[in-house]
Amino acid sequence: MKKIAVAALALTAAGAALAEVVSANVVGYQNIEVKPGFNMIAFNFQPVTGSGAEAFYITNFVGNTSALIAGSGATSSDQIQVWDPATAAFSVYFYRAKSNRFPAGPAWVKTTAGSTVTADTIPTGAGVWFARPDTAPATANLTVSGEVGASAHTHTIASGFNMISSAFPVDMALNGGAIDWAACGAVAGSGATSSDQIQVWDATTQTFTVYFYRAKSNRFPAGPAWVNTTAGSTATTDTIPAGKGFWYARPSTSAAGTLTETSPIAQ
Repeated sequence: MKKIAVAALALTAAGAALAEVVSANVVGYQNIEVKPGFNMIAFNFQPVTGSGAEAFYITNFVGNTSALIAGSGATSSDQIQVWDPATAAFSVYFYRAKSNRFPAGPAWVKTTAGSTVTADTIPTGAGVWFARPDTAPATANLTVSGEVGASAHTHTIASGFNMISSAFPVDMALNGGAIDWAACGAVAGSGATSSDQIQVWDATTQTFTVYFYRAKSNRFPAGPAWVNTTAGSTATTDTIPAGKGFWYARPSTSAAGTLTETSPIAQ
């Protein structure tokens, strides 16, 4: 298993998700199916503590710890890889097994400081790579839980690549959903290289589906709207499932922006 890197406007890794919100008082859980290799997953909840802090300790990120693979190093363990658009680099964590040298295990540790249980956090609305050893069972179900946010959530989009997700445990419609992309500053253009892109990973085929934000024109009066690069003359009806992260790529020549996602509770 190796760490996946960003290259041009096409990258790598992510997962299929089954989601349920099970309570009328906005507390719920999510079952996320992960496969051997790379999965791009998300945590769409806020902390149950009521603190309002939009960050989660990695040690609590995956609730169903019995499904996790713990090992003595990154290649034999489950990994979480968190992208930082400011540095264009990943922070990598692995699930370290308990041992005489690591009595605190099993627990998530950072590869640069693998002898200490990490206190790092993953913000609500972020996407992450969840990487499993190639020798892992065919599939595993990871369970996460928390509160559904009751207010809008903002995503800061830097130039270049950003790994994000819905901030809420609902499917995200690319068109006609909870985000007014034009009002939020999405960059529209006539093709994928001049427009904002969304890249959604399929863990089964190990490939991306790529969308770009197509500008309105005589040939495309429905714009601006998200279109699939394989069918770029039609506004897509596709959604990004709850529990799945994705790459949001902005041309390097464009300014950073802010996307605002409306809470399903507020709708």
